Amino acid sequence: MTATAPQPTRVNVSEQPSSRKVDWPKLTFLAVLLLIFAVYTESAMGMEWRTQAGRIGPGFFPRILGFTAMAVTVLAGVREIVSRRAEKRVSVAEAADEIAEPDLGRHPIALIGFIVAATLFVALFGILGAVVAGILFLGATLWFLDPEHHIRAVIIAVAVPVLLYLAFQTGLNVGLPQGILPLG
Repeated sequence: MTATAPQPTRVNVSEQPSSRKVDWPKLTFLAVLLLIFAVYTESAMGMEWRTQAGRIGPGFFPRILGFTAMAVTVLAGVREIVSRRAEKRVSVAEAADEIAEPDLGRHPIALIGFIVAATLFVALFGILGAVVAGILFLGATLWFLDPEHHIRAVIIAVAVPVLLYLAFQTGLNVGLPQGILPLG
């Protein structure tokens, strides 16, 4: 007679409650970000939001940006607290994904290429102008990052800088660099 080893009792771990705690580093980051946006908004409130002629002043868009950024940051913080407190069932695969370290270095060539393209964009912005520098930047990055859709990349690379130039130069009278194109 052969004795078999007792089989351990199998616990169904496919669904077990997750007792996730609040992510304090993330909440601290959001709090610091909220403080920065509050200081930014306060400085924007000191700027005139209208000119003497009744046009949009230099403080109009910074106020909108500051209040929107503060609202999004508060929303992200509340969402983080609420989602961490809600206990939910997670599968083993999801639990393993949470525990696993993120792979942050998966695309170093794309990152370096984007940094080079952004540096060239800033360097050529005043020389070539807003439209040409924007077309070159968007064209190069979209061509590299989305190689299956070259036609879409060209359309976006031309349309976005032209539309932004028209909106800022013509609509808002910002005064973007004209560069080598005879616009105007």
